[in-house]
Amino acid sequence: MSKENKKQIVIIILIFVFLIAVGIAYMTYMLNRIEANTNNSIETIVKNDADNLKNEITEQKAILQSITNEILADNIVDSKKIFDMYERSDITSHFIRMAIMYEDGRTITNDGYEKDYSDEVEKFFSDNDIHISENMKSRIDGEEITIYSQMIDLENEKIAILLIVKTDSYKDTFSNKIFEGKGFSYIVDKDGAIIVSANTDKGTGNLVNNIEQMLVGSSKERFKTNKSTVQENIRNEEAGARRLQTTDGQYYMVYEPIGVNDWSLATFIPSKAIAGEINRALLTTFILAIIVILIILSICIYVVISNNKKQKQLFEYAYIDPVTKKGNIYYFRKKGQEVLEKRKAQEGNVTQYIAVLDINKFKMINKAYGYQMGDTILYGIGEELEKILGKESLISRYSNDYFAVLFEYEDNIRKIVNKLVRNIENLKIDSNVYNLSVNMGIYKLTDSDNNIAEAMDKAIIAHSVSKGDVFDKYHIYDGKMEKELEKESRIEHEMNKALENKEFKVYYQPKIYVKDETLYGAEALVRWEHNGKMVSPSEFIPLFEKNKFILKLDVYVFEQVCSDMKMWKEKYGKEPVISVNVSREHFLDEHFLEKYMMIAAKYGVDTSKIDLEITESATIEAGIDIIEIMNKMKALGFLISIDDFGTGYSSLSTLQDMPADILKIDKSFVDRIGKNEKNMIDYILTMAKELKLITIAEGVENKKQRDYLLEKGCDIIQGYYYAKPMPEEKFEGYIEK
Repeated sequence: MSKENKKQIVIIILIFVFLIAVGIAYMTYMLNRIEANTNNSIETIVKNDADNLKNEITEQKAILQSITNEILADNIVDSKKIFDMYERSDITSHFIRMAIMYEDGRTITNDGYEKDYSDEVEKFFSDNDIHISENMKSRIDGEEITIYSQMIDLENEKIAILLIVKTDSYKDTFSNKIFEGKGFSYIVDKDGAIIVSANTDKGTGNLVNNIEQMLVGSSKERFKTNKSTVQENIRNEEAGARRLQTTDGQYYMVYEPIGVNDWSLATFIPSKAIAGEINRALLTTFILAIIVILIILSICIYVVISNNKKQKQLFEYAYIDPVTKKGNIYYFRKKGQEVLEKRKAQEGNVTQYIAVLDINKFKMINKAYGYQMGDTILYGIGEELEKILGKESLISRYSNDYFAVLFEYEDNIRKIVNKLVRNIENLKIDSNVYNLSVNMGIYKLTDSDNNIAEAMDKAIIAHSVSKGDVFDKYHIYDGKMEKELEKESRIEHEMNKALENKEFKVYYQPKIYVKDETLYGAEALVRWEHNGKMVSPSEFIPLFEKNKFILKLDVYVFEQVCSDMKMWKEKYGKEPVISVNVSREHFLDEHFLEKYMMIAAKYGVDTSKIDLEITESATIEAGIDIIEIMNKMKALGFLISIDDFGTGYSSLSTLQDMPADILKIDKSFVDRIGKNEKNMIDYILTMAKELKLITIAEGVENKKQRDYLLEKGCDIIQGYYYAKPMPEEKFEGYIEK
């Protein structure tokens, strides 16, 4: 062998050794990097699971609060009514049963059981807060359960409302499908006791003790050294992570506080499930690297591809919604924050918006079409958003049927929002069209926006305003909205107490015959005297209609009117016709007329002297058979007025079918008198005469308007020209005259 050949062989060997060394070094570096990234992603997933658990528990607390609020609002004392209310709602899927506990410990359930809990009364009657019990065994069926409870004060007694869930149901929230289901999770309390195990083979008892029994060799001693750290972290509701070598192999343990009942979520993932393919690739590389350099290169490429694939999978688990294939709330916050930072750099050269939208009563869609079709509809909504707003927009499904969108748009925003609402409310999937109902809030980003969560909150505020508006499907945020919501919250806090303290007063605005200017009757109007000041009806009436308090207030006003009418009859021997407004919310209660009849009978009032005013918009409300309701009113002897006529969309044929007595012409038409334009009043009065309806014009303020209405044949006038709304004692002067 020549010296040159030897040199070439040496060079080849050196190159071979160098390549192997480089390959080994690179593989080691990649392994460490993959492991670090994977561990970070796992910790993110566990944190998301803990957040999901907290959100689920928070939602269940909110359900209980909603039930107790409704019981208090209507003062429901009958257990059957409480159970009927629970079973009629769409929340029964959250709980296995509902129970009512009395102060003596007697407890009854909606499914017919009665148990004695006198030994635990103090636990449930300590205060009015919502409490969540520790894991316990049911005295009914021995199931492991958790109890949500709240004490409420009714008129004559205190009761505790209990909603029971299977503790085991919480495990459905864990992300144990990752890594092919080889991981497993626990919910533990602050002492390490296992509350819920997602893996039935992994035992019960105390988590720390279970792990200690699984450890082998010197690892057991090392775990003992760190054992107090794990226990202290869980006890102090702190997050942490640890790698363990057990008899079953090596595990990566991550624990995260849930934030409820001192509970924490602990998840174990086998290391071999995380890096199985990588380790096999490394082993193959180490064995064959000396023989074939190309294998080293192939393995390196394979590792990179495998790493990217796993990173993509972990990214999808952490940030992608599995139903819509769009981002979730975590993705929206992450990418949205990046958009804000990029916007800062561009100094506001683009016009961007955040929109939050949801589908009203989406649970009914799931019931009608099934959950699979419901998921298909959610997917279709995501696709429609992307189709209209463009693929570059940030679209996320952040909760149930709620979507958040961040997009650029330079034209009039209402133009594209109207298109969004129109297309989603008539969503086309294949050859089918699904009629949905959308509410949306929009916020325009500014250069001062630094935090995506705060910017999104403003879109959510606008969305909440749209949820309370029966006419507008969307609202665009302005600074007044937060103040309005604060004002509404303050009014809602005070309204029940105001009703008890009789702060709501009934005022009467006279109605005068046009021809002889004698008294026909009056409209009963509610006024709120609070802390020495009058609260405008425009501030509280729309809110009361939204939160259903109007139901109580209407009954209160009706009873006050009946009481006054009885007094007038006894004092003057006559009673004028008094009209009272009936909110459309009453039409959803088939028994509301029975309540009114009982009140009228209580005061001996002739129902033919009571005029029930229905707004024109209520006559076309979806889902309400207004003709049937009006026929019942007529059968009971009441007069019926159609209020604010001309502002809605009632057809002549619809009006012909209504058994109404009176047509009230809206003030907006009266205001146009004398403005040299064709007035709708002429048509309304002509139509009313054809239908033999009495006509009343509202908002008459001057003689010109009064004379015009007299000339055109209007029957009755109501307005400041004759009198403003006044207290009962002042209105008596009109009756006396």
